[in-house]
Formats: sequence, C-alpha cells, structure tokens
Amino acid sequence: MENKTGKYFKYAIGEILLVVIGILIALQINNWNENLKNKKEETSVLKELLSDSKTNLLSLEEDIFLNQRAINSNMLISDILINKRPYNDSLDIHFGNIQYNTQFTLNTGGYENLKSRGFEIISNDSIRKSIINVYDRWFDFIDDLGDMNNTISLEQFNPSYKFYFKNFKRDFERLYVSFKPQDYEKLIQNNEFLKLIKEQKYNNEYTIQALNMGITQIKELIVQLETELEK
Repeated sequence: MENKTGKYFKYAIGEILLVVIGILIALQINNWNENLKNKKEETSVLKELLSDSKTNLLSLEEDIFLNQRAINSNMLISDILINKRPYNDSLDIHFGNIQYNTQFTLNTGGYENLKSRGFEIISNDSIRKSIINVYDRWFDFIDDLGDMNNTISLEQFNPSYKFYFKNFKRDFERLYVSFKPQDYEKLIQNNEFLKLIKEQKYNNEYTIQALNMGITQIKELIVQLETELEK
C-alpha cells in the first residue's frame, strides 16, 4: 500500500512539474512573440523617422540655398546701386531674389506616430533622447523662426520693398520672382532702400545660421537611426 502511495505521489509530482514546465514554456514563447512584435513595431517607427529625417534634411538644405541666393543677390544689388551702375533687365531677378521669405515645410508624421504609440517603444535611450531633441526642440524653434520671418516679411519688409517696384513676375518651376524697378535712377539715390535690403540680408544670414544648427542635429539623428536599423 505504501509503495502504491509513493508511486502515486511521485506521479502527481511529475504531472505538476510537467504542467509547470508547460506553463513556463508557454510564457516564454508568449514573451518571445511579444518581444518580436515590439521589435518589428520599433523597426517600423525607426524606418519612418529615418525617411522623414532625410526628407526634412533636403528641405532645410533647399531653404539654405534659397536664403544664400537671396544674400548673393542682395550683395550684388547693393554694390551696383552704391557704385551707380546702369540698369539692365538681368537685375530684375536679383531684385526678386532679395525678398525671398523661407517657408519651412517639415514632415513630422513619423514623430506623431511615435507619440501615439509611446516613446518607450524605442529601446535605445540615446536615440529616444535624440528624436525628442530634434522634434520637440529644434523643429519647434524652426517653426517659430518661420513664423517670425513671415511676420517680418508680410508686415514690415514686403510693403516697404514692393513700393519701389512694378511688373512682378513669378516662375514657380524655378522658384524665381522678378521685380522691375519703378524708377531705377531714383533708386540709385535712395539710401533708405539700401538700409531696407541690408536688414533683409541680416535676416537671411540669421536664418541660415539657425538652419545649419538644426541640420547638424538631423544629420546626427540620421546616423543613429541607420546604425540602429543595421543591427
């Protein structure tokens, strides 16, 4: 009788161990599947952020190009007016370039997707901090800069600047605008006009400086994202 009881007891213990082992294996498989799911979700978010970052980088680099073009035209016109050189039609494009106002277009779809899913989905603390720094700090700063530029352009610079011109022409494909002076001979003598475009040059230079700082942060984030995705 005691032998049978011992056998039953050992059998019961064995059954319990098998059940426990089964549960542990099931939990392990469930955890593995959950981790795999989270990793796939993280990878998807990182890829979207990488794509957005590269798009934003190109956009800001184009903004820098257009601001630098405005500065170059500004310097050329200033030199021509100061030295009282004769007018020719080729100057119209440079007069148009001067009034360029940056219109920032930043893609934040990936970041909004990340926020909706939760920042904890990003397992790398360094990358998480870099993402937040770029989108919450630098992009907010760039947006504020764009708002400031629009205010200066629409309310202060453009009304005064356009007063001196007629026959505005736009080439949307090449991003050119040409401005023909109302009276070039009077413009040569107008020191207020020179002061006006000098202030605009300062705005363009400040914008380029700010954008370059943002671009540095975006480039660093791109490297981090690419490195993480290669693992």
